[in-house]
Amino acid sequence: MSNPNTIVVFGPSPDSYYVGHGRLHFVENMSPSFTDHAKTTLNISFSKWISMSKAGNTWIEYNNATNKFYFNTNLNQNIQDQLAGNVISFPDSEDNSHYFSTGKSKGQWNAVLPDHFSQQLLELQREVPNFDIGIAGMLFGKGKTGIFLFEAGFYPSYDQEDITSEDHPLYKALVEFGQLNSGWCIQPDSTLCFYDSRFFFLKFKRAGENTIQLRSNLPTHIAAKLEELKELAQKPEEQIALMQQDNTWNQVMMMRISNQMTANMMVGAATRAAWHASILR
Repeated sequence: MSNPNTIVVFGPSPDSYYVGHGRLHFVENMSPSFTDHAKTTLNISFSKWISMSKAGNTWIEYNNATNKFYFNTNLNQNIQDQLAGNVISFPDSEDNSHYFSTGKSKGQWNAVLPDHFSQQLLELQREVPNFDIGIAGMLFGKGKTGIFLFEAGFYPSYDQEDITSEDHPLYKALVEFGQLNSGWCIQPDSTLCFYDSRFFFLKFKRAGENTIQLRSNLPTHIAAKLEELKELAQKPEEQIALMQQDNTWNQVMMMRISNQMTANMMVGAATRAAWHASILR
């Protein structure tokens, strides 16, 4: 049987959210464009990550099977230009031009961020060996809270005016898994909450392993919706439907990868032929 994937996306207020599990979801009071996407084209099993802005009107979702990005139609053009990259995320900011993006190749990243995050990026770039190669993304939460994601760990940055105690739920969850070079990575489909730093949904995974360790602290009503979805997903008919759906989309992904490999080989062959022709002239 397929192992159901879970996605949680916080909206701009407690009564706005998306929660999905397996084939099923609830979406409440999100932007019209995201709500339409959630109800029509969002595939939970193959959604690699979803990024949502503080206001909830700017969003991006990446589908791993089709290798396509879905986003609101008025997405900032500079951010659209980064869509060939790996992961894009948005900070707690009223400016819709702010973002962080990793590049398609290792060592590439781009960012337009509030000053405090820009300064932290520069500091980490100086202090962390092979920073440019290792940076894998960023998660942003309320205020100045954020998590720098690396291939071999993570580095949290806490808003000192908001997270003031070691008993804070987010602090406790992150300390449990260590930090930089701990071997525990945070998956890009994790999420922090903009309106309350206590709420989060984090997926931890060791590099090279497949097992996910989940840590979350959700508002009561969202947690209840997730439990409802999990119960529905246990029904035999739903498990069969999910397996059939995932098999179909796995075939789509394998076909895409095969076509891309063929195209790459053809380009390589054409390049070699052109090089040999130039030598013989």
